[in-house]
Amino acid sequence: MKKALLALVLAAQALALSAAELQFVESVPDGTVYGSTMAARPQAVWLEMIGAAAKTLDIEQFYIADRAGEALEPVLEAVKAAVKRGVKVRVIVDKVMMTESGKSLPALKEAGVETRVIDFKKAGGGVQHAKFFIVDGAEVYTGSQNFDWRSLKHIHELGLRIKSARAASDLSRIFEGDWALAGGAEAKKMFAKKGKAVISASKPEKAALNGGEVSYSLAYSPVDFVPKGADTEITELLKILGAAKKTIRGQVMTYSLAEHGSKRWADLDSAFRKAAARGVKVELVFADWAMGGKADRDIKALAKTENIQVRISVLPEHGSGFIPFSRVEHLKYLVIDGETGYVTTSNWGPGYFLTSRGTAVLMSGAAGAAVLEDIFNKTWAGPYAQPVDPLKEYRPVKRN
Repeated sequence: MKKALLALVLAAQALALSAAELQFVESVPDGTVYGSTMAARPQAVWLEMIGAAAKTLDIEQFYIADRAGEALEPVLEAVKAAVKRGVKVRVIVDKVMMTESGKSLPALKEAGVETRVIDFKKAGGGVQHAKFFIVDGAEVYTGSQNFDWRSLKHIHELGLRIKSARAASDLSRIFEGDWALAGGAEAKKMFAKKGKAVISASKPEKAALNGGEVSYSLAYSPVDFVPKGADTEITELLKILGAAKKTIRGQVMTYSLAEHGSKRWADLDSAFRKAAARGVKVELVFADWAMGGKADRDIKALAKTENIQVRISVLPEHGSGFIPFSRVEHLKYLVIDGETGYVTTSNWGPGYFLTSRGTAVLMSGAAGAAVLEDIFNKTWAGPYAQPVDPLKEYRPVKRN
């Protein structure tokens, strides 16, 4: 009897040690009232993860933007230090942002980092907009934060650290496919092989989160660059919106029904409207960067719909003065019915889902939803978000 009990205890301990774990990571713009106590901060998390790498470190980013003395500098130094201790480090960035990334890549190459530039516009028609890295095939980070010093200190962002060999395995399929593409391989062939994805909506993984338990799955964009067995992001996003019964709350930088091919793409817009029509309360926050341009019309039209409320967030200028390309809501997430969460690297427009690389995490469980609700409520009820005015002529925000 004692031996059997001991075996059960040991089995439970082994399960606890091997179980996946999720951690929310929020970038809080300096000088704002933001900052959930239920989420960590990115620089500390990134340094811990990169500093623990023993064998491999694969980093896929839209771009890299560093400034001496700022928050990303120690992160890039940690990447270089990983090479010195024998870690194989690879970095992918998109061609469209090489004016910025080209300032940091030479030093990384000199330190021994293998680098490739992907022309995702040529391969898929969009950009490599995902932001993720994989450590030792054991854990991953993905979220809205670019490898940009401003993303760590001056932009509101949200990501997830996932301690899971299964998640690492799946994101490695994405990385290896994109690495091959960046090396000149044919696009269609790269994502038709590499084995099947392990985690999907039909095969989610359970994970610990802030003392609770959730189940989560992974999904990817664009639709034609997804490994076998993996979920397509837009498909899964429309599913969770279609299943909403009470509330849909979320934030994203921008929103658009822009032309795709010969027709106007309205899949996401229709999903929000259908949810509202069946009585779901929809509350959305967009960044002021979305206004005064092409997205302006679509956001105002959505806000006129019964059961849909839209607010525009304007973050205050930093005390040190104007900082180009910063002080903006750049996080991208939804929380539905206090139970379902969605955190992505994609803005909400056709190009992000249909032609650009993106990664998303979908989760079920109150423990995950509670964090997202907390972040949302601080924004919705905070001093920076105001109801969109359908009659106002918004002017484009000065970014640079």
